[in-house]
Amino acid sequence: MLRIGSAQGFYGDDVTRALPMIEGGHVDVVCFEALSELTLAILRKDMLANPARGYTFDVSIIAREILPKAFARKIPLITNGGGLNPTAAAQMIRDTAAKAGLTGLKVAAVTGDDILARLPELQAAGERFLNMDTGEALADAANQAFVTANVYLGAAPIVEALQNGADIVITGRVADPCLYLAPMIAKYGWAWDDWDRLAAGIVAGHLLECTGQVVGGNSIAAMNLLDPADLAHLGYPIAHVHEDGTFVLTKTPGTAGCVSVETVKEQLLYEIHDPAHYLTPDVTANFTTLRLTPDGENRVRVAGVTGEPRPEKLKVSMGRMEGYMRELIFTLGYPAVWRKYELLQGMIAESWKGLPIERVVYHRLGIDSLFEKVSVAPDYPDELVVRVMFTAADPDTLKTAVRRVMANGLSCPPGMSVSGSTVGGDPRVILGLWSSLIGRDHVQPLVTYLEV
Repeated sequence: MLRIGSAQGFYGDDVTRALPMIEGGHVDVVCFEALSELTLAILRKDMLANPARGYTFDVSIIAREILPKAFARKIPLITNGGGLNPTAAAQMIRDTAAKAGLTGLKVAAVTGDDILARLPELQAAGERFLNMDTGEALADAANQAFVTANVYLGAAPIVEALQNGADIVITGRVADPCLYLAPMIAKYGWAWDDWDRLAAGIVAGHLLECTGQVVGGNSIAAMNLLDPADLAHLGYPIAHVHEDGTFVLTKTPGTAGCVSVETVKEQLLYEIHDPAHYLTPDVTANFTTLRLTPDGENRVRVAGVTGEPRPEKLKVSMGRMEGYMRELIFTLGYPAVWRKYELLQGMIAESWKGLPIERVVYHRLGIDSLFEKVSVAPDYPDELVVRVMFTAADPDTLKTAVRRVMANGLSCPPGMSVSGSTVGGDPRVILGLWSSLIGRDHVQPLVTYLEV
């Protein structure tokens, strides 16, 4: 049996929750999943300020506080927190380990996912990078301000690193569940066309990758089962994986949380488009054939996962600069709230005449901001909270827009107030997402090693 712990589900997650797993002897390997499209944009901003950056700050915590204890127990660590600069992250880990007196440690860095600099070369080789939403070719895009372009790699380079004795593997953009699939393949030697076992490993990874969610966080099923304070101290999940691909999902013993068939179902359906064809770089998993059964307290057994061949191409996620955005939040109170809302909209529209504002969106918080036309607005509300989102090509336009609105402070609808934190906020970059596909033959993952 292989025991895989999950100690990170996003950039900023509490990675130290790996410590009870490691110190308690509950795991054989721990994975840290840190990346999203937004995270890569944040890391690009970091890199522009300092080319030696580009990886998550969480990696420093892992290197300093977790790696020494894991290394002492021969528990490998895997993280995609290398982001846009796995090589620099690996060097930082090596230096930190050396200062801590760890000898004999091997750090593996996986690169090859970042193709931003290769886009012209790849287009010349025939890759059109058609937008998966619009069908537009990359070459025809009017806005070419791309700042990230990362291929979703699979488990293979991590498997290679583990089989070569890496104590910590740091990667760029590896697909979330493939981080967890890799140690299963490394241990059990599953064939790359053993679709059912690979798919089972992907399901295990998908259940693990969001840490707190499967143990009661963000859960309707567990809402009335947990003390509210428990949500700040959930024990993160662990999967006990068998060679045939069946596994039991549980959590760190002695910690807060709840693992049940219901919480597993909730996470199973999280971010799923077609449960019969869950596409990953390594296999197409079929969630509709699996069976969930209770296996004791905070234990759920998962069996019956089936799989089909992996997709012919790999997904590419590209981010481009699409201007800036700001928000202002206003509060309107009784009486005649709807008339005041009308006055607010008219005041803002008139104040912004002549400004190159590209988009203005009004959200009526607490009434229809989540469910839009599904909700019925009350005829005579006591209060209304209005969020105004607006965008422009440059930040100075947005700053001017705020100043113009605030100049109406004594000419506004009666009783109106505005959130000071939104007035004093700064414009935020809009990162547009361009999703596409690329031929596998154009992607060559590389594993490099550093030793202490």
